[in-house]
Amino acid sequence: MAKETVLIAMGIALVFSSNAFSQGKIESHEAVDATKIKIQTEEEALATDLKLVAKAKGWTIEEARADYNAAAAVGAVAERLAKSHPDLFVGSVLSEQPGGTPSLYVKGTAPSLVYNLLAESKIDINIVDHQPFSFLELESRAYQIQSNLKELGYKDFATSFDFRNAGRIDVLVAEQTDKLNFPSQVVSELPISLQSNVNVTISKKPVGIAELAFGGMRVLDDNTFECTSGWSVENSSGTTGVTTAGHCDGINQIDHPPYAYHPLVHKGQHRGAWGDVEWKTSTYTEPAQFYADQNNNIRNVTSLEARANISIGESICMFGRSSNKRDCSLDVSATSVSCTFNGINTQRLVRMNGDVTIGGDSGGGWSFNYKAYGSHVGDCGGLNVFSVADLFDEALGVTVRVQ
Repeated sequence: MAKETVLIAMGIALVFSSNAFSQGKIESHEAVDATKIKIQTEEEALATDLKLVAKAKGWTIEEARADYNAAAAVGAVAERLAKSHPDLFVGSVLSEQPGGTPSLYVKGTAPSLVYNLLAESKIDINIVDHQPFSFLELESRAYQIQSNLKELGYKDFATSFDFRNAGRIDVLVAEQTDKLNFPSQVVSELPISLQSNVNVTISKKPVGIAELAFGGMRVLDDNTFECTSGWSVENSSGTTGVTTAGHCDGINQIDHPPYAYHPLVHKGQHRGAWGDVEWKTSTYTEPAQFYADQNNNIRNVTSLEARANISIGESICMFGRSSNKRDCSLDVSATSVSCTFNGINTQRLVRMNGDVTIGGDSGGGWSFNYKAYGSHVGDCGGLNVFSVADLFDEALGVTVRVQ
């Protein structure tokens, strides 16, 4: 029984922190009663998350479930379109009304194949076609602007795009004493081909703030608590391990309650085109499970959210060992954000519409029910951002373990 519990603990997902590189020496270890660790059924997990969403948004459980079903339906169609016709796919958006009709955005005039995909879904979906750019084209434009800003000497900035507004590129730049800090001046420095439909905002505060503290467990650097673990992963040769944020340098221990700290060995790190993530391995085979909340409820990982399946307005939950509370109050506000963290351009992040993390949560898992969405990075322009779990293969050559 003790061995089984250790293996369960080793499978847990990382947590995140919100205060930049917040670290604190752990003076004591609060023991956790192993008999109180429980594996939630998928029905229990879904009921818990729907209840948290409903409470946070003032909805009924039925409204939360309807919104969840709408996200699943439009997400499935979006994912299929993105795979088969990336030149047409732009994105998907949920209704402002819980469970209302979601929308699928399409470049140009929607051909019959798009209507055929919608006919197979279980709910009504609006088609918003005649969009000027595809998702991949918008990403490319945003990355070009990011590259231009770096070449121009800007050090702390973020770029994203709003496909709901004709593919507008949004740029957030922190004030610099050696630069002219007016939006129109920033736009004028860009290539003429990129100056149209660009919205620049100047921030008096730092833009990119990384947040430190496996899934759902504390990870440490020589007994100093820095970040949270995220997801159990596996590479092509069968080596298993656990992820945390890429900026969590020096991590060599994991705290799996109710046992002592356990050593971790570094395997790989990525900070750049595919997010901010790294992975470690231990002496155990890390199972496809994660701690979901402060009550030591453990969930199995049964699926991975495809990147194209993530919709604007979709609710996703976060649990960090530092904040120590499962929070389902935030919705997706952007599906591809580039943000500069400590001078490193970090791309393809998902941004939420608020900030619910504290120092020590970096690396922690964003999830819903039994599904893995991503790993926490920090704040970008005051809003939480995470690396997409579906891109771990590109970033590290590993995939999230599922049952």
